[in-house]
Amino acid sequence: MAKTNQIHSIVVAAANANFTAHTYSEVYAGAAATPTINGVAVTMAAGSSIKITVRSISATANVFLLGDDIDLSYDNPRLG
Repeated sequence: MAKTNQIHSIVVAAANANFTAHTYSEVYAGAAATPTINGVAVTMAAGSSIKITVRSISATANVFLLGDDIDLSYDNPRLG
């Protein structure tokens, strides 16, 4: 389960998502957009965010992912 009250260390445009190097737990829309998150088209208003474990996302303008570097030695949500 993602930690929803943590401070994120990574912000990337949806088009630059790197699921090998980072984990993402929040999606932010800087302008109205409809990204496809985890296979579902989601209409987002400007300035809105969704706290969710992101497994996949479409390359959508004005949409950003917040998350953290994958760290295999400390608190990695993909271990175990």
